[in-house]
This record gives sequence, structure tokens and C-alpha cells, in this order.
Amino acid sequence: MPVSRLLALLAALALPLGSVQALTWDEMIDGELSGDGNAPTLIGTLDPGVNLFSGTMGSLGGTGPLDADVWNFTIAAGYYLTGINLVDYSAQSSSLTNESFMAIANGGTIDFNDPLGHLSNSLWGYGQDGFGNTYVDLLHLLDVGPMFAGIGFDGPLTPGNYTFWIQEGSDQISYGIEFVTAPVPVPEPGSLLLLGVAWLWSMRRRRR
Repeated sequence: MPVSRLLALLAALALPLGSVQALTWDEMIDGELSGDGNAPTLIGTLDPGVNLFSGTMGSLGGTGPLDADVWNFTIAAGYYLTGINLVDYSAQSSSLTNESFMAIANGGTIDFNDPLGHLSNSLWGYGQDGFGNTYVDLLHLLDVGPMFAGIGFDGPLTPGNYTFWIQEGSDQISYGIEFVTAPVPVPEPGSLLLLGVAWLWSMRRRRR
């Protein structure tokens, strides 16, 4: 198992079961999320546990101006982002051909026109989420990306500042997305031994 995957598993296990939902942003209550990659909505530091974002994006009937949603957030020192879970997704037309877009970038902005600067990006649609299935792992789709060029990353997102962008081009979408943070675990002696063995094995393979 790659060390990054082991760390992701340990971080997920460190999150207590039944964690109370922390920060929320509901466009119906808190206002419209920004549609400008150069001036995203500033969320601040994600709380430990589950942070829920809900709203609408796209355009009614696929006509008129497109509504992108963009927000900037920080993962605190000592924490990982272990999940981006799609918990609600409904299309105005219930089309099975829609493919929504998402991207994430390091720092306080994201360039809509330059995927090379994205940490990762991906489409998600009927084939990935069934348009209604819950707890779809969007972080996994970003982890295996980027789909349209970009920097890429491996494993859970580490502490830092990031900007997240979602967009739908052919329909109006209502969504709910959870950002889940967990403390970086302090490995027990057995885990430290396993990490040491994994490191020694990787170094041995590199020397061959």
C-alpha cells in the first residue's frame, strides 16, 4: 500500500464516528457563492469534521448566463481533507447526459481559462453519481485526475489554502457537497514500524 494511502486511511480512522456537522454554507441562507475565479467566496478555515456547502449552479434550461460557484478555504495545520462527498445532486431536467465540472487550485484564486494551473479537475455525471446517489467520493475523482491537464496530487489534501470551483453548462443543478477534515493521526509504534518498512522498501526499489 502506498504510504500516502496509508496516511489517508489513518486520517479517516482518526475522525470519530457520528461527527457533528461543523461549518455550513447554504446559498438560501448565507447568500450566493461567488462566480468569479479571481474573487471567490472566502470561507476561512474548515472546521474539524463535516463542512457542508449547498446551493445551485448552471442555468435554467441551459439558456442564459451560467452560474458558477467558487469558494476559497483553508485546511488548518494538523489536519487533512479526507473527503469531498456529493450528498445531494438534482438536475432541473433530470437529464442523464449532464456532466458537471469541478476543479481545485492552490491559493486564493482559480483561473477558469488555464487548467494547467489547477491542482486537479474532473467531470462528474450520470456514470459517476447516478444523479441522486449520496456520498459519492468527489475527492477520489480529483485524486485520480486531473482530467484536463494540471498539477495533480496524491492522497488526502494537506494543510494549506485552496480554491474550489464547480460548474454546470447545460442545466440548473441543486447540490450539497461535504468537505470532511480529520486530524493528522499520531502513528502508534506499530504504525511507525510499518511506515519505516514501507520507506525502506521504496528506497530499495529506487536503488535497483
